[in-house]
Amino acid sequence: MPNHDVKLLTLEPMDLLAVSHVGPYMKIGDAFYTLAQWLGERNVRTSGAKMVGIYYDDPSTVDESKLRSKAALHLEQDADLEIVAPVERFRLRGGEHAMMLHEGPYPGLQQAWMWFYNEGLQKLARKPDFSAPSFEVYLNTPDEAAPEDLRTELYIPLA
Repeated sequence: MPNHDVKLLTLEPMDLLAVSHVGPYMKIGDAFYTLAQWLGERNVRTSGAKMVGIYYDDPSTVDESKLRSKAALHLEQDADLEIVAPVERFRLRGGEHAMMLHEGPYPGLQQAWMWFYNEGLQKLARKPDFSAPSFEVYLNTPDEAAPEDLRTELYIPLA
């Protein structure tokens, strides 16, 4: 794993629309598809929106079939929507977070997360807050970029 630049940031809370997913993290795309369909049916403009993947469990200790996550979207403008299942409103907490940028295909994210938790946090001499989920912000998507050009910000809430 190359030496990544790990940053300490203070974030504002982020209000999201989200669809829950249980199962392998690499299958969260199914929940993003459900969210996109739901928004499309309501003609919600999503240009400028941030796609966010929220992850609750450690895949090295939780069975893959039981991993909990959310596929979420942060809209640039708050849409006046009646929220109905499977979509929910969700707020990511603000505060101090460690952040690193992963560049490359999504299958490399698991190794990047392992490095981030095991070595990256040591650079900041900080501990994660496991009471809040880690998350990814997708700066581009496979529809927009080749796998090697994908850019994903990884965030860990800090204690």
